[in-house]
Amino acid sequence: MTTSSTHNAIASALKRMPAVDFTDASRELLADLGYRSDRTLDGQTGNVADFIEQFPAPHPGTASEKAFAEEAAAVQLIFQVTSDEIAITAQSQEMLIPADGFDQGLAQSFLF
Repeated sequence: MTTSSTHNAIASALKRMPAVDFTDASRELLADLGYRSDRTLDGQTGNVADFIEQFPAPHPGTASEKAFAEEAAAVQLIFQVTSDEIAITAQSQEMLIPADGFDQGLAQSFLF
């Protein structure tokens, strides 16, 4: 993909975001940026309290956790990118995607 076509794809994805499902639109935008993964988390409600219950802080009750609970309108995990997905070929810059499922305990990863 050329730089110009990448910019156009990103612009199109951003324009569509308000009119379509947030999760699907986010995955499309991230794919245009070169991030892809099949590691998703089923059963998300988007509710902040549900997220905090499912992913408890190591030190509950911190000021940042309280601020998050009070200020965030919703939380939706789009996907998890691990070292398996980050492996990129030098020639094509395409991602290699051998996803084995969402790993809640995997610390060496990125959550979008």
